[in-house]
Formats: sequence, C-alpha cells, structure tokens
Amino acid sequence: MGLLASGGVAAVTIARLCDALGVTKGSFYHHFRGVEDFKSQMLTHWSQERQQQAVAAADAVVDPFERLDILREAGIGLHHEAEVAIRAWSRTDPGAWKVREAVDAARERVVADAYREVGVEPAVAELLGRLSVAVLVGVQHRRGEIDRAELRAMYVLLQQMAAASHVPTR
Repeated sequence: MGLLASGGVAAVTIARLCDALGVTKGSFYHHFRGVEDFKSQMLTHWSQERQQQAVAAADAVVDPFERLDILREAGIGLHHEAEVAIRAWSRTDPGAWKVREAVDAARERVVADAYREVGVEPAVAELLGRLSVAVLVGVQHRRGEIDRAELRAMYVLLQQMAAASHVPTR
C-alpha cells in the first residue's frame, strides 16, 4: 500500500515490491503468478479484510449511535493516500473500478443501516450513507495530506445534523 500511495499503481512493480519488502524475485513468484496477480490480491485484501474488520467491530455494538462512532473512526483510520491511488487506478482499470465501486457501496450500506436503526427514514438514511462516502472521498482528494481532525469534525457534524433533524438525541 505504501508503494501504491507514494507512486500510484505504476509504482507497484515486482522489482520495487521485492526491494521494499527485502525479498527475492523467486520468493515473490512463490506467492504470486506475477505483478497483475499481486495487484488483484492487493485489491481483494483492501476491499475485504479492511472493510470486514470495521463492519465486524461495528456489528458487535448494540447501540446504533456507538456503531456510527466506530464506523466514523474506522473511516478516519484508513490509509487515505492508498485510497486516493486506488481511486485513480480505478479510473483506468475496469477490475479496480469494480472493486472500488463495491467498497463504496458497502460503506454506504453499512452507514445507512446504522442511521435506519436510530430512526432515520430509509430514504434519508441512504442519502446519509452516500454523503458519508462523499465526505470521505472529498477530504481524501482536497489536499495532499489528509486532515483527520477535519474529517472527524465533518462526520460528527453530519451525525449531529441527522440526530437533530430525524431522531431523538441520545
């Protein structure tokens, strides 16, 4: 992810990977069929393992407001620079586009589900799910370095606005 974040998908080469990891090309080929296989598995790892961890942590909490807090912090803790690179990659690679679209849809769905649980109308909850992902993407692309405090403040305000408009406060 570090190579991807610092140089985009073009920086993810076998030579650079082996150098960064301190392994031989033979070792690389023992685990992967080639760089395209590595990239495919990297996208799978990004889309499944990271997302599943955040969703599992949120699902373990009964209170939907606390679940929203956990989801917010998971979003703040992402490897944002790698996410920016994945989004750029997805503009030119149909496979990366498909994976990125699925990740965005899953993020929108889990946030919308939590808002529905706190009493927000389904259509508004879906909009809040989309807005949450739009805020994430916007902050990721607005500056070179991610301001996590700004992202947190935006998510907190979004949650407060939803709570004030559609559900009783905690």
